[in-house]
Amino acid sequence: MGILKRDLGLVAVTDFASLRVDKTLRDAVEEAIDGGVTMVVLDEPTLPHDILMKEAVRLKILCGMHDIPFIMMRNLSIADAVDADGIVVPIDEFDPGKIRTVIGTERSIGVLVSKPEEAKQASDGEASFLMCGPVSEGHDGEYKECVTIEELEAVCAAVDIPVIAYGGLADADINFLRGTGISGIGAARGIFGQNNVRSAAASLRRISREIL
Repeated sequence: MGILKRDLGLVAVTDFASLRVDKTLRDAVEEAIDGGVTMVVLDEPTLPHDILMKEAVRLKILCGMHDIPFIMMRNLSIADAVDADGIVVPIDEFDPGKIRTVIGTERSIGVLVSKPEEAKQASDGEASFLMCGPVSEGHDGEYKECVTIEELEAVCAAVDIPVIAYGGLADADINFLRGTGISGIGAARGIFGQNNVRSAAASLRRISREIL
């Protein structure tokens, strides 16, 4: 499944540790999808490999039921094993030849960047989309160093592929992203760390429609 701009309105980046209510990751993601999420990225680096594999299978099936892309963060072997729609890797792990050898040419590659030169490198390597951030320190100050608006605009201007702004975002925070050139926003705690996952996603989706 190719990643098109229409898919990038609101990207949910999983954050099981921040869940405030007792529910499975799958159920939380389903609530986020019900709230308007248009793509799901599984990012749970602390989970053991076997458990991460099971979660990936569950979320791949769930996303398929809702006809939205399921993307794996970093773990190439799991992305291939569950037939994920793509993978996201940091720019320093971006090896398009190796990745394409494993997942083929039909699935998408996203790259985490923070600078225009990194964006250009990823684009030249035929990345499908970029995730640029963190763009906000977050309510709890989880991010100490953030991408500035000027840097985000420069990243968007440097490439022709979609750019997702992510990191530290919640509904009250995202109006400052208006006019930057992004094609989507990505949220983790801004969705999964809220008391009502569905409502948090719906609020972010509504505002994303206004600013994108």
